[in-house]
Amino acid sequence: MKPVYAISTAEESLRAHCEAVDFMGWDPWDALGSPLFRVFPFNQKLPRWAGNHLIKIAPINVRPWLGIKRDCFAKGSALFLAGYVLREKYSPDPRNRQFIGKLQQRLMAKTIPGFAGPCWGTNLAYQTRAFYVPAQTPSLVHTAFAVEAILDLHDLEASGELAETAVGACRFALSDLNIRQIGEGLCFSYTPGDRSRVINVTALAARMLARTGRVVGDDELISKARQAALYVISQQRPDGSWFYGEDPIHHWVDNYHTGFVLEALEDYMEHAGDRNVSDAVQKGAEFYRKRLFEEDGIPRFSPNSLFPIDGHCLAQGILTFTRLKEHDPEYLSFAQKIAVWGAQYFQHPQGYFYYQKRRLWFNRIPYIRWVQAWMFLALNRLLSLTNG
Repeated sequence: MKPVYAISTAEESLRAHCEAVDFMGWDPWDALGSPLFRVFPFNQKLPRWAGNHLIKIAPINVRPWLGIKRDCFAKGSALFLAGYVLREKYSPDPRNRQFIGKLQQRLMAKTIPGFAGPCWGTNLAYQTRAFYVPAQTPSLVHTAFAVEAILDLHDLEASGELAETAVGACRFALSDLNIRQIGEGLCFSYTPGDRSRVINVTALAARMLARTGRVVGDDELISKARQAALYVISQQRPDGSWFYGEDPIHHWVDNYHTGFVLEALEDYMEHAGDRNVSDAVQKGAEFYRKRLFEEDGIPRFSPNSLFPIDGHCLAQGILTFTRLKEHDPEYLSFAQKIAVWGAQYFQHPQGYFYYQKRRLWFNRIPYIRWVQAWMFLALNRLLSLTNG
């Protein structure tokens, strides 16, 4: 079977599944949507974190019994929207336009009011290792991916309203988040309510600010983006990797957050015209390829562990290597290899992709945002480069 044909078939099957479920489903981080976690003692930090973790990794989906409803976080709607915009560019079809309109409406309906500009977060509360995030708290990560989709749509069909939405989201980032000056760089917090120093968050800020600044001709936004990028490259470790964050509790290296950083820096470099990050991207890309993937395309979760094999890592590998193709011609064919392996071993006959393969069990729950939305965007980006 030719790789492009296999990828096209996988995308068609996945798209049919996502349309059939109306882009709605469960998420690894939706456990606190259960009424159980609103009462003592389950509403405390440790039970919240432990409960979410156990529900997330369990191979049986217990959410219907716990009263957790199907939905799709704003980031999921943004990823689906970006995927359909790509489809419309390489394979125009009235159905693409139909779903673009629906997903754009859903995304805009999920904006969170009360801040300096449009912003997005999760519909539900969640508990990380470091902090608790209440429902309807905006985050830079969700906002950055929403802006990516909005500007992808703007590229398809220029709109002053879309451009202003992106500018407003940048106002949110610069006004409502906790920003620290570290050396010559700027570090952005995850949400308005924390002071974390998470590396991929600031990388996403650099991309969002640079792309928006380029679209609207705002040099100040591009200047802020450069400072964010300076912070990110200052945190690169000698082997080319990045910890998840600066705080000791965040000192780990994983697959998909490394991919976020590399893809965001590559995009920042293009939008800002700043080649000063090229060496950091090249070094990081070599680490990502050699330490976080097997030769046959299987993603390793971390440099020291293959397991769990994660559907999100599959998708991010495709997205990152398609972006890095100018650094090494082999990267595009390697993205194809990841996609073909995923379609062969990680896709259900009904079209959706699995969540995780652990050492002792396989979690096949079709998480809509964590896996399906990411794979939909990834396969369509790959097809746009190989079919176009």
